[in-house]
Amino acid sequence: MQSQIRITIAICTFNRAAYLKDTLDDLGLQTASPNHFELLVVNNNSKDGTETVCEIFRKTNPEVEFRWVKEESQGLSYARNRAAKEAGSPVLLYIDDDVKLPENFVQTALDYIDSRQSTLCAGGRIFVSFDDEENPDWIPKELMPMFGLHDLGDENRIYPPFNFPRGGNMMIRKTVFDAFGYFDTTLGRTGKELLGSEEKAFFERIRKNGVEMHYWADLKLTHRIGYKRLEKEYLEKQSVGIGKSERLRLEGQSAELIKKLASELLKLSWSLILSAGYYLSGNSKAALFILQFRVWVLRGFFAGNRSE
Repeated sequence: MQSQIRITIAICTFNRAAYLKDTLDDLGLQTASPNHFELLVVNNNSKDGTETVCEIFRKTNPEVEFRWVKEESQGLSYARNRAAKEAGSPVLLYIDDDVKLPENFVQTALDYIDSRQSTLCAGGRIFVSFDDEENPDWIPKELMPMFGLHDLGDENRIYPPFNFPRGGNMMIRKTVFDAFGYFDTTLGRTGKELLGSEEKAFFERIRKNGVEMHYWADLKLTHRIGYKRLEKEYLEKQSVGIGKSERLRLEGQSAELIKKLASELLKLSWSLILSAGYYLSGNSKAALFILQFRVWVLRGFFAGNRSE
């Protein structure tokens, strides 16, 4: 059976047992033959019953090639790197632990990697759903990507410069890791520290080496957002983390740091215009949030380290 495995669906998780259960349940209902894919969960020191969720899934889905491992080095980049090393197939498809999947998700992935064997990296489409309210109108559409939205349209294409696959739905062939290395473990979420930029740094590195990034319109999933992720404290922490991450990513690159600071100040100016538009349209909450977000990001950028 192992010799037929063509793709590894990799899920890195930290204290998201309830969401993980739902995601695994969707993976247990796939139309693809279980002979052709494996599920790999990397448990990054969860304390909430994640191991129990994994064991129940393994016992109730004996036909599925399923493994879970524990990564003791805390951080999403450590967990993703562990998945790359543990995968029993030549292709990894990373998804988040809190997503909804259509029944043809894995089969769509298999069809794609078979028909596009020269494609080394690809990013799928990510929609967003809110668990406790439908499309909160206080979230400006310009900020939906911070909740996971990733949608470049209905057609497959090469990613334009400065865009790249997102970790909630991305395919990477193992040969890429062999040739160019792994995710930078100084970046990415670490426990409750909401850093990022590890995907951006990884794909920038391999793009500089001539590897194309492919947008994969037909591989679709939905990222779930719980109410805690809409609380001001969480949003502030996430936004500050975005700024910190960009500063860390460019550490030691003085010219790039100056360019990035100029870019952030330009974004702040543009946000003032966007905010005015939302305010004049009667959506004062969206107007406030778009300004708060940009100020929080700048605060994180100037902090530039893991402890503020």
